[in-house]
Amino acid sequence: MRKIRALAVAGALISGLVVAGSATPAHADTLRNVYYSSSDCYRYGDYGVQNHLWTWYRCEYQYNLWFLWSVP
Repeated sequence: MRKIRALAVAGALISGLVVAGSATPAHADTLRNVYYSSSDCYRYGDYGVQNHLWTWYRCEYQYNLWFLWSVP
């Protein structure tokens, strides 16, 4: 009975590692730059989409600055 339990525990651990190792990572937003004005942020965000640097972007206002985030 101990051998069966030990094999079951080892099998569960191995299968858990296989699932965790084969999972694809989520696309995280990447900080591209920080701007003082919203127009600069949106202008460069549009430039990146038009030139296929990223598929979409967002400009976020924090701490009196504009942060350009995108997915590579």
